[in-house]
Order: sequence, then C-alpha cells, then structure tokens
Amino acid sequence: MSRCNRSLPPRGGLFFAFIAVNLLWAVAAHGHGGGSDEDKGSVYAVLDPLPPELSSLRVQLRKTLAPQLLVANPTGKPLTIEDETGRLFLRIGPENTEGDLGTAAFHRTNTLMAPGAIPANASGDPRWTVVEATPNWGWFDLRLRTDAIDLPHKVVETGERAFVGQWSVPVRLGDTESVISGRFEYVPTAVGIVQAQVVDVGALKGQALVRAMPGSARPGLFLSYRGDSPLTLMGEQGEPFLRFSPQGVEANRHSATWGMVAPAGAPSFIANMADAEVRWAKVSGGSSYGWIEPRAASANTVEDPTQSGVVKRWQIPISIGDKRSRIEGVTEWFPIEPLASK
Repeated sequence: MSRCNRSLPPRGGLFFAFIAVNLLWAVAAHGHGGGSDEDKGSVYAVLDPLPPELSSLRVQLRKTLAPQLLVANPTGKPLTIEDETGRLFLRIGPENTEGDLGTAAFHRTNTLMAPGAIPANASGDPRWTVVEATPNWGWFDLRLRTDAIDLPHKVVETGERAFVGQWSVPVRLGDTESVISGRFEYVPTAVGIVQAQVVDVGALKGQALVRAMPGSARPGLFLSYRGDSPLTLMGEQGEPFLRFSPQGVEANRHSATWGMVAPAGAPSFIANMADAEVRWAKVSGGSSYGWIEPRAASANTVEDPTQSGVVKRWQIPISIGDKRSRIEGVTEWFPIEPLASK
C-alpha cells in the first residue's frame, strides 16, 4: 500500500472486497425494519460533521454490504477507538495501525459475517498487534448497522426522508476525548438509474479514448491509450494505480484502489509492509483496459428521485511522463417512471 495518505484507504491490509463487476445500476430498495414495507425504502447510516478536535482526521462512511467507517490519521497523535463496553480495540497512528486481537470487537468489526457469528462477550486478554503499516484503517462498526431499526409505519407511509435514530463511536485523539457520530435516515425507494460520464480528459486529449462503461451496476471506465510517454493514473490515496505504456497495462499491487477493484484472476492486492510505493504487475498486453472506478460511484441516496441531474462530480489525477493532469467526470441520476403509474 502506498505511504501517501492524501485520501482514505478502502481498508487496511485486511481489506475484504465484495465488489461486483458492474457499472450502471437500477437503484433497488434495501429496506431495514418495517416488515412488509421494506420494499418502500431503506435506512442508511449518515456521518455528521466531525467535531473541531477531530477536524484534522479524514473520515468517510461507505456502504458496501454493511456500513464501513474509514479513517486516515495524519496528526502524529494516536487515535484510539472504544467498543460498546468502553474497551479500546483499535489504535490508529501515529506510525501504523494496531488492533487488540484479544477483543471480540476487533474481530466482529473486521468481517461481514452476521454480528452473532462472534459473541460480544468473547473478549480475552489484550493482544495488541500491528495490523496495518500506515495510520489508516476501515472497519464495519456494528453500531452503524441498520438491520435492527424498527421503522414506524407512519414514516414509511409518509414517503419522505426522515430521521430515525443516531449512532456514535467514542474515540480519543492524543489526550482528547471525542466521538465520531451520525444519524440514521429513512430514504424512500428511488426508482431509476445512475450513470457515470467522462466530461474532460485533460492532457489525454488526442492521445486516448476514455469513456464510462454502461450496462451494469458499478461505475467503471475504459481507457485506450495511444501516447508514447508512460501514462500513470493515481489511486484514491494519491498512489500510483494503473500504468499504460507501449509494453501494456500494469497495476500497482500496493495500491489501495487496486485492492478494491482487482478482478478475479488478476494480480491481487499486497499490503505494503516494506516502504516500497509501487509493485507493478501486468494486467494487459495491449493498450486498453477497463476497470471498476469507485470514485465515480454515487452515494446511496438521491435528494429528489423524481428529477434527473448530477449527483456527484469526480476526478482522477494522471501523469503523462512529467506532466500532471486529470480526468474529470460526473455521475447522473435518471428517474424511471413506475409501470403502474403509466
């Protein structure tokens, strides 16, 4: 993994990828609670703004198969995370990330298994171990799970976005106690599709074909390069991600972004434990390659599902030889009128 921490990793060295090879999707309901109403909407965990004492951290909340907190700590101070009982189970920074393997919370948050697969009272003696060589980590905190939220029937029938609860994770940065917190929101089911689109290829103009790949459920890009100088695409952490050259296309196995998107059978992600920023591996002998692009993915919610429009703007930094540029794009929502309403 790259040592550069300009943005968040999708996971630490134990990243557990459940990414389908999809690019364009119909938004379906993932209802939680509410019984027979579960096809009418979903409940999502939402991250609130960080308190001032945590403003130097980089924190994201992502939804894969479960809500996942991702934290990068560039402060030079240790950030410790408490479980539901107040026991510390994670220490992020200043140099690396440590987990207390003696706590049930570490194992319960490091897997997508059902919460009951590892009992909450299964903790033993502390066993602090380095689990990631950088001060970055992502975990599936059970306090953000929405499965057990019981939706009032009135909320579902109203058919509007609504606050239905809140969550918090106690932390300590250096000697300062604080919380990472947020809320749970009910969001009515939006029927439509979300599609990524490339709007500017920067310095690649005239040297490459870059387009979004429609037709399935996760945003993806296809790039065919005709230039003479090597082209490098940077990942979400600012690390080298993909390299195009006359010799073919290579992926950086230390790239956290490659860890998210590497398809079955391709060279796998390798956690960087030896300070080497790149480890190139060929993924294509030609000049073209297509991949899932998480930066083009939209959020789970659409503010007004009845109206089409841009829901996200994204960019991918690139370098062509010594020249820096970027690919820019948008992700758009297009509503679909239900058949019953026609």
